[in-house]
Amino acid sequence: IFDPDKTWPLLLLAALILLFYLIFYGFLTALFTLTMWVMLQTVDPNIPKYQDRLSVPGMMIRPKTDALEITYNVSNTEVWESYVKMLNNFLGAYNNSKQVAANEFCRPGQYNEQPDNGVLNIPKRACQFNRTMLGDCSGLNDTSYGYRDGRPCVLVKMNRVINFYAGANKTMNISCFPKKEEDAQKLGEMAMFPANGNIDLMYFPYYGKKVQVSNMQTTDHLLQCSLSPATCTMEDLLIATPEALQVASYYWSKDI
Repeated sequence: IFDPDKTWPLLLLAALILLFYLIFYGFLTALFTLTMWVMLQTVDPNIPKYQDRLSVPGMMIRPKTDALEITYNVSNTEVWESYVKMLNNFLGAYNNSKQVAANEFCRPGQYNEQPDNGVLNIPKRACQFNRTMLGDCSGLNDTSYGYRDGRPCVLVKMNRVINFYAGANKTMNISCFPKKEEDAQKLGEMAMFPANGNIDLMYFPYYGKKVQVSNMQTTDHLLQCSLSPATCTMEDLLIATPEALQVASYYWSKDI
């Protein structure tokens, strides 16, 4: 039996409770949104506020193995051919033609600083590192990188740290030594490329992935897009750098 004297007060109470929670959670949502907005005003969209990497970069080798040790028998071609494949994949981006298209020719012996000077200077360009600089370890003359002859090439790379100025204005070099002194003769004579294992200052500082875009893959993909536009998505264009678009436009005008 519907009794308006008893039912309407209960409905009114339920409506007031619902209204209270709507206002309460609306206030919490607005407060959270305002807090996030204020926090984002303090964050640089191009450089991470906190870095979980070390302030001094470490080193890594290629080919990269689980134990970071390269052991093989010359007669076991399957093992060292896998190393050769790793090196080919790694060095593909350093072919001279790709470096010229994507990166700048920089002056050796000095840092490649690209300050904003009040105007946002993005994207920042990386300096060319041409594959031919690796000499006998480039894989261009000896496609086995010396592994077939028992004189393997091992590439050493430095991990990237944002705004790290290496070398204190002096060119660095890498030195290689055996783990044990008695293994020195087993190691034999070494050749290093570039000469003396030098790491030039022009490759520093690194400005970060969003600012100093590695536009090798973007350029390559856009060139493929220009030949087959159906393969090019809106996302590809959004992440493309101006340099990549210019290269793609150039080849498109040539009807290659």
